[in-house]
Amino acid sequence: MTVSKATKVSLVTGASGFVARYLISELLRRDEEAYIVGVDIIDWINREASWDGRFENRKVDLIDAEATRRLIAELQPSRICHLASFSSVSYSWEYPVESFNNNTNIFLNILEAVRREDIKARVLSIGSSEEYGNVSEHEVPLKETAPLKPTSPYGVARVSQELLSRVYVEGFGLDIVMTRSFNHIGPYQREVFVIPGFIKQFTAAEKEGKREFILRTGDIDVVRDFSDVRDVVRAYAMLMEEGLAGEVYNVCSGKGQNLNDLIGSIGRLMGMKAEVLRDSALGRPSENRIIVGDRTKISSLCGWAPSIPIEKTLSDTIEYWRSVSERQNA
Repeated sequence: MTVSKATKVSLVTGASGFVARYLISELLRRDEEAYIVGVDIIDWINREASWDGRFENRKVDLIDAEATRRLIAELQPSRICHLASFSSVSYSWEYPVESFNNNTNIFLNILEAVRREDIKARVLSIGSSEEYGNVSEHEVPLKETAPLKPTSPYGVARVSQELLSRVYVEGFGLDIVMTRSFNHIGPYQREVFVIPGFIKQFTAAEKEGKREFILRTGDIDVVRDFSDVRDVVRAYAMLMEEGLAGEVYNVCSGKGQNLNDLIGSIGRLMGMKAEVLRDSALGRPSENRIIVGDRTKISSLCGWAPSIPIEKTLSDTIEYWRSVSERQNA
C-alpha cells in the first residue's frame, strides 16, 4: 500500500513484538486519523481485526542504514516509536555485540535518517530500568536524577541510546522524548522473560494433572517493579503527545515485587504449589538485587498511573499460556 502524503503516519519499530501489539492498538484507539506503519526484520502477519485499513507492515533491517534512510524518506512519519530491540538481559550476556548492534546502532540509524532527511517527527526512545544498575535498598525508589551504573551489556546499550538521544536533541534540534521503562508483563510475552517463564512451567505441569511440581528458576531473591503492558503503552502514547523533548521519564509502578512472592501468587491463582529448584544455568554473571522506580515525573506531567492490579496481569497471562498449551496439542 502506498501511503498518501496527506496521511498522518506513525512508525512503530519492532512491530511484531510483545509491546508493539498493544501500542499499535492504543495509538489507533486514541486517534481516528492515525495510520501506523509497523517495521520489523521478519515477515509477519497482522492478526488484529481492529487494525484493518489503518495499518501496514514493512520488512526492513534497521541495521542497514541506507534501507532505514529510504524508509524514513518515503514515509515522512510524524511520530516514531522505537520498540525494536534485543531486550533480554540474559541474551546480552551471551551475545553482547549483537545486543549493542540491535539496541544502539539501529537507533542511531533512525536518528541519522530523520536528521538527514529533515523529518519533523517526534521520536519516542524506549530505555530501561537496567540503566540504573546495582543500587541499595535505601536508594529506591529511583528518580530520573539517580546516577546510571549499568551492569550488563544490555544496560550499557540502553544508556548509549539515551546519550545519543540527548546529543541529537541538543546538537541537531531533534524532537526526542526518552523513557526508562521498568519491567512490564502480560499476555503474549515470550517465555525467555521471567514471569511468563514461570507461568509456562506452571501451565505445563497443570496440563499433566499435577498440583505440585518442581519449578526451575534462576536467582529469585530479587525485587523488581512490574507494570501491566497495557498500562505501559498508555504511558507511551501520552508521552508521544505530552512529553518534553530532551526529557526522560520513568515508566513504572513504584512498587517492588519479590520474585519468590510472585511465584506464590501464581500458585494461588492456579491452585498449585511449586517447589523451587534453583538452576545456576539460568543465572546471570551480574544480577541487580533491587530495581524500583519513582513515577512522580510522568504522573505530574500527564496524570499517568498504572491501573491494572498485578493479580489481573498474572491471571490474564496464565490464561494466555493455557491457550498456547491447548493450541500446541490441538
